[in-house]
Amino acid sequence: MKILLSILLITFLSLHSLFSQNNDNQHPILKDKLTGSIGVYVPSKKVSFGVDGSSPNDNIDFSNSFNLNNNEVTPFFNFAWRFSEKWKLGVEYFGIKNANKLELEEDIVFDNITFKKGSNIRGGYGINMYRVFVGRSFSRGLKHEFGAGLGIHALNTNAFIEGDVLSTEGDVSFERRAVSALIPLPNIGIWYYYAPTKKLALVARLDWFGVTIGEYSGGLWNVAPGIKYQLFKNVGIGVDYRYFLLRANVNKTDWKGEFNMTFQGPVFAINVNF
Repeated sequence: MKILLSILLITFLSLHSLFSQNNDNQHPILKDKLTGSIGVYVPSKKVSFGVDGSSPNDNIDFSNSFNLNNNEVTPFFNFAWRFSEKWKLGVEYFGIKNANKLELEEDIVFDNITFKKGSNIRGGYGINMYRVFVGRSFSRGLKHEFGAGLGIHALNTNAFIEGDVLSTEGDVSFERRAVSALIPLPNIGIWYYYAPTKKLALVARLDWFGVTIGEYSGGLWNVAPGIKYQLFKNVGIGVDYRYFLLRANVNKTDWKGEFNMTFQGPVFAINVNF
């Protein structure tokens, strides 16, 4: 009996030591409760808005029409809380604000106003994207994790055109037209992490939805592959590539139309973990 107990005790201690050693050799993204990234997003952008039921051909490409900066640097952050062995909560944010003033080279129709060629106007848009996600791990190992869950993208967007408008009679008057919306976009998502060493991790995430919710209908794709390298115990660096596509129709009393947005580019970040 004593021999059996000794064998069981030795086996337990050996397994515990092996597990502890392997856990220490895991990348933090696979084991730590709190992980996050703070950095900058450098996307190329294509953004167009249509108002009052305009056809897609009548949508205004703000990036081209107003010669907006096509590679704006914007703050970016995300954090994840692993609140149980298999469940995690994530939050994410990035925002873009861009505007420019110029003399129109061709007529623009926006919200029933024609800003005629030669008018001195200012136009631009603003976007704030918030993401909240709750997911469950379905497969976990010493070097990998696969999971899926549900989330919501909250898109706060606006667009405006203002300036001196030339009439057909040559008169000049100041006009401003603007639209805005706070749009909830529920989505399903999956993620996969592969960490061959405790320093290096390859990550990938995909979000998708295509639904109609009240005054809004459309679709979203959010694709995010990346690589993370752990420099110190609680600090690392990372580079992701973010592709974000959103197409939506709006049927509100103050905005009947649609918009199309595409952002794609790298995210350079400092990673933290605890």
